[in-house]
Amino acid sequence: MKERVRYFDIAKGVAIFCIIAGHMRNTIINNFVFTFHVPIFFLISGYFLKSNRPFKEFVTKKYNQLIRPYIITCICVIVGVSLSNIIRTHSLEHLVQDVKTWFIASLYGSGTIEYSSPFYMKQIGAIWFLLASFTAVVIVRYFIEYKQGWLGVVVLAYVGYKTGQMVWLPLSIQAGMTAAVFVYLGWLSNKYKLFEHPAPHMWISGAAIIWLFGILFCGKLYVVRNHFENGLFDIVVAVAGSYLVIVICQIIDKQTKYLANLLEFYGKNTLTILCMHEVEILTISWKWVWQIGEKLQLQTYQVIWIILILKMLLFTVGIYIIQFLKKVYTRIKGKIQKKYELCEKRKSTAVITSSMSESRIEYWDMAKGIAIMAMILGHIQIPGYLRIIIFSFHMPLFMIVNGYFIKNYNVKRTLMRSMRTLLVPYAIVCLLSAGIYTYIGSEGISTREMFLQKIKAMVGGMSKISTRFLTFDSVWVVWFVCCLFLARNIYVMLMKLSERYRIICPWGILSLAFLGYLMGKYYAFMPWSLDVALIALIFVGVGNWMRKVAFWEKSYCYTLVIPAVIWIYFLRMGISIELATRSYPLGIFSVIEAIAGSMVIISLAKLLNKSKIITIILSWIGRNSMIILGIHCLELMYFNWEKYIFGYMPFTMNWFRVFIIKSICILSLTGVIVLVKKMKNFCITLPADRN
Repeated sequence: MKERVRYFDIAKGVAIFCIIAGHMRNTIINNFVFTFHVPIFFLISGYFLKSNRPFKEFVTKKYNQLIRPYIITCICVIVGVSLSNIIRTHSLEHLVQDVKTWFIASLYGSGTIEYSSPFYMKQIGAIWFLLASFTAVVIVRYFIEYKQGWLGVVVLAYVGYKTGQMVWLPLSIQAGMTAAVFVYLGWLSNKYKLFEHPAPHMWISGAAIIWLFGILFCGKLYVVRNHFENGLFDIVVAVAGSYLVIVICQIIDKQTKYLANLLEFYGKNTLTILCMHEVEILTISWKWVWQIGEKLQLQTYQVIWIILILKMLLFTVGIYIIQFLKKVYTRIKGKIQKKYELCEKRKSTAVITSSMSESRIEYWDMAKGIAIMAMILGHIQIPGYLRIIIFSFHMPLFMIVNGYFIKNYNVKRTLMRSMRTLLVPYAIVCLLSAGIYTYIGSEGISTREMFLQKIKAMVGGMSKISTRFLTFDSVWVVWFVCCLFLARNIYVMLMKLSERYRIICPWGILSLAFLGYLMGKYYAFMPWSLDVALIALIFVGVGNWMRKVAFWEKSYCYTLVIPAVIWIYFLRMGISIELATRSYPLGIFSVIEAIAGSMVIISLAKLLNKSKIITIILSWIGRNSMIILGIHCLELMYFNWEKYIFGYMPFTMNWFRVFIIKSICILSLTGVIVLVKKMKNFCITLPADRN
């Protein structure tokens, strides 16, 4: 850890106060602070720049110090501005536009320049400094290893300055290129121990004259957009002003106590203050202070000072809150780390009973999570191309996943497990449907008849009303559960038989699949979607084959690239399989498309498994996909979204907003059910009270 130098912290405290004051839009203040307040930060950064660690490690460290706070602050800005506008307008109408505008501004990272074409791009504000600082210190760190490195710094600074007059590049790169000059000068000041010796009076006098002249006649240095109205002289003024401020801070450090402590406190927390100032300036209005000032007949400078004091008080409170939260986070993280290490030790001593790793289980759950959310989206009025993409994989993917996890061909065990995991949830959903249908009621039908009608539908398990089984109503989307039950058990029986008669696999599967195709297309939609279950044997078999040959351990060329090419080829033809309606365009080719699309989704889930947050969310959704399916079925059948939800929204509904609102509601209800189940299990496992 680098040793802190107190008077540099004091100088940073002075500079951050000047930055905040510079945003008050007062000409007199700006003519003073804009001569040094940003350059001094670059100079101090250069003073503490070290070359004792590899370049790659240095870049990583600076990324963590500068870019991560930038990202966090941008998120706070997006949330803060959106909430502020909602409170101000009492409307959600512009929420999406606000998020979009500030998200683009965050990606572009411009401190001052806004564009109107080809799209509107807003400036991000004060935290441009973090992006520019990252660029500047990386440039200087790279060139200081070379004897004539100063030349590279100067050339890049000039290139940044000139190109900035033509076009403004993203991430404030050009500002950082120019600011590298100040960073390099700061590094030189450390190299030659400039501030470790008493400052010569001649230097102080010369710097004071230059700085005073700059304040009176210049004051137009804007590093934020590489604007130097007086050319090189503005840089000289900035260096002179920064030098004098640091010398004055050395005196403050020695001669005063309370002022030095106060400025040191703010200097140590300049990064936090800058980030808070960014959020504050975009979300908090200080008009009320000006209104009070007018009533009290205060002078402009007096109101400015009041606002500055209020802001610093706000930032002070914010610093203490953030420090407290950091301590809490550190403690919680430490406890979690200890528990994790303890669990790892236990795992390392346990006997491994399965060759499948936890991460592989997770990415299969994630694939199921993607598929079930795609199902919800597919049942909304969405654009045609999106519907084709979704229906090309979402049902077959569930079949493939089920086939992958068939570990043995024990017919009885598979039947009992399938009844517990599939038929029991199916029966619960159907009984709830019968209860809701009976409660709602219908003219001309008795309660008993209504209830029996839904029970009969449950027994039939029809996806659509058939041409030959007209007395059975559709059970809506849970038809898939019956179909999956049949497909899994028929496949296991076939594989059990194939142990004695090998010809049954794969020819038996293909023959039954063709029979299912003929039944569904030319005879009738069968109860429990038997015809679809026979076709689904192909998907279950593919999934089971993938397990046997350890397919997902192979290169992404086989698991992602080739399947993606096949999938995209068929998607461009505008075809997709739709099992519920027995739509198989181009016959076997639609099955191939579904397998390829499912493989792409599983591969993407495997890639996303590297992100902890995405893994937690998608794997949870996948593990609870049966609950989500049941809720989705019931809301499709009985819940009037337009009447109870969408009609109260203060903005126009489109398919994306419908999907987001539906997903939030369904997942929230799923979370409640999961929590209730856990509480129930917890209560059951409690030891009985003993008197």
